[in-house]
Amino acid sequence: MQTLAAPELIEASAPDRVRAPRQWRRVALVAALAAALLGGWQLARPLVAGQLADSMAPALAERLGRDVLHELDIHTLAPSSLPQPQQERIAAAFAGLQAPHEGAPPHRLLFRSGHAGAIAFTLPSGDIILTDALVQALPDDGAVLAVLAHELGHLHRRHMLQRMVQEAVLPAAAGMVSGDMGWLVSSQAGRLPQLVWAQKDEIEADRYAADLLEHNGLSLRSLEEAPAALHAQGGTQHSYLAMHPLSGERLARLRERAGH
Repeated sequence: MQTLAAPELIEASAPDRVRAPRQWRRVALVAALAAALLGGWQLARPLVAGQLADSMAPALAERLGRDVLHELDIHTLAPSSLPQPQQERIAAAFAGLQAPHEGAPPHRLLFRSGHAGAIAFTLPSGDIILTDALVQALPDDGAVLAVLAHELGHLHRRHMLQRMVQEAVLPAAAGMVSGDMGWLVSSQAGRLPQLVWAQKDEIEADRYAADLLEHNGLSLRSLEEAPAALHAQGGTQHSYLAMHPLSGERLARLRERAGH
């Protein structure tokens, strides 16, 4: 009688059948370990970034911001085309605001234009960038002041510095040791006008802006009206709202603070 398989072949294949499940278990274990390490790093990275940002010397943070501004002025931004009297009026109104009890960090308002769109953002140097397109999109100077007060809140909480460090921890750490922030500047400069802020950061900046406006006897309704006006023009795709998303929670807090 002819057999279907030789016994030696059956015996030879048995270790392979045992080895395969073991290999898959090893692969699964390595994958699980990698996922755990990655998840742990994602949780730890904001804390590490916060510690690095807090440890950065003020002179180094200022130089970082100025270097980023230089890169932006070369590749992204252009000189403002707003009439000089309008620039001076907005700058004087903003400079005339008295700091709330939290205080205010040193800052400088800069008007710019360019293809970045209707945006405003801060740099670690204390520079607050306001584009012509955003000024023209807002209904009045009160709304512009509300936006600037919000940006000053970001600066007060050092959100931009923390975010830049978080996005590139290793270049930031190396730069703090060597004093050369070139890697961090080159890796982050082009991304800043498109950064999307976390709701936690937005709410903190809103709170500071409300304190600032209230301290100066100004209406808090502009904090709600400014993003509402931008939303009516371009929806959530509007450049400023894309950076500063107006969630339901944030809108509710603004309305509560404004007293309606």
